[in-house]
Amino acid sequence: MKKDIDFNYLKQQVDTEIKDRGLDSIFYVLFDEKKRLPWAFHLFYRDGKFMINGRDDRSYVIGNTIEFTSFEDAKIAFLEKLEHFVKSNQFRVKIGETPDYSSPLWDDVTE
Repeated sequence: MKKDIDFNYLKQQVDTEIKDRGLDSIFYVLFDEKKRLPWAFHLFYRDGKFMINGRDDRSYVIGNTIEFTSFEDAKIAFLEKLEHFVKSNQFRVKIGETPDYSSPLWDDVTE
């Protein structure tokens, strides 16, 4: 049941992991499905499931929303999505394309 889940604790767990991995310049939203932040990855809870999706520049969902019954599985997938997003934007910069937004994680890619 939703009322038995401590979302502040879960949010703190994810925030800590993101900061530990140096991913805190990526746009993300935790447990606020309605927040309209362009290019953000969202991790939220609805209908008894943890869900992840990415949003575009108008905050519309890009692709499919993936669902998990386990918070741990959702957290791992969410962090993997963020890491993949960094690699993708680093590659875009490397080949001369424009990234979705500015971040120190890919702005100065020189390899």
